[in-house]
Amino acid sequence: MLIRSLFSALLLTLTAISVASFPIATADQFVFRDLVDGKLVGEEHLVDGEVLVEAVDGGVLVRGDDGRIWTIQPEQMTRHEPGTVPPPIGQQEMERRLLAELPAGFESYRTANYVIVHQGNVQYARDVGTLLESLYRAFFTYWKNQRVSLDEPEYPLVAVVLRDRNAFLGHAGKEIGETAESVIGYYHLESNQVTTYRVANLERNIATIIHEATHQLAYNCGLQTRFADNPMWVSEGLAMFFESPDFSNPRGWRGVGRVNVVNLRRWQRYQSKRGDDSLVTLFSDDSRFRTAATAEEAYGESWAMTYFAIRTLKKEYIEYLQQLSKSEPLKDRTGRERIEMIESAFDMSIAELDQKLQLHMRRVR
Repeated sequence: MLIRSLFSALLLTLTAISVASFPIATADQFVFRDLVDGKLVGEEHLVDGEVLVEAVDGGVLVRGDDGRIWTIQPEQMTRHEPGTVPPPIGQQEMERRLLAELPAGFESYRTANYVIVHQGNVQYARDVGTLLESLYRAFFTYWKNQRVSLDEPEYPLVAVVLRDRNAFLGHAGKEIGETAESVIGYYHLESNQVTTYRVANLERNIATIIHEATHQLAYNCGLQTRFADNPMWVSEGLAMFFESPDFSNPRGWRGVGRVNVVNLRRWQRYQSKRGDDSLVTLFSDDSRFRTAATAEEAYGESWAMTYFAIRTLKKEYIEYLQQLSKSEPLKDRTGRERIEMIESAFDMSIAELDQKLQLHMRRVR
């Protein structure tokens, strides 16, 4: 599950600035406090970072040297000075900061590409690290084979592994609120971190780690842009395309693009009540994912659409992904614009796409 914070105040007044369009990125130093229910709380934060978006009222979206993205409103700022773009921090500094921020009892385990902070279960942290590194290699190999050029992550990748459900709820509740009650892991767009805990269901355990880490990689290699208009069917479909466990492998996961049994069943159960406008509602906005009564169906259909598109319309699907990757932060498309973008990329109407999807998925077992 991809967790996106809401930035309604910025959306109302923003004037987008594409940092990448300038020869030299702009950067500033900000000192500010958290704003909760209209009140400034806690200690001051000091952030040196790139200004990704600036609103006309002075609010900013800033990416710090650890990859975290901060939304800072004018009333939060106590100091704002011009600065230079800081180089990304390394694993050692990331580890130091994480352990300083987290409560006592956390330890760190590093792999080639990840910093994993955990609550003392060293062996499980190693198991998680092995899975993450397997995904990292497979992810870049897969897209290289599709002739899609990706960037290596600029910032150390972070995974927070909690001891158990109670520890997860205590930690995640502060970051994502009541949503923590209904998930076992998430990737947070703002912090750029994956957070999870171990569950008894091995299939869901492995699938969740791979799923959330796929989100993280997609947003750190240029395949997707954080806080841009990334339709949830795309983000979730991609993560489910990668997540399928494989228990013939000792690590419980191998390769990419296996039939996702959990989501195939979701798709099949949905068929008896699926309406003619189902793809339209899936593509035009993300409301089906955010409603408990329709979320499972939306996930199943987004996996089916992704699986079908990659298997039968790969060139068109990749073109669509690459168009999305150029999206600017906090610039939303209308439902009609989303539909037109898909119809243009796939060179067919949504009705034609739906027919082909259903025909293909009848043969998937």
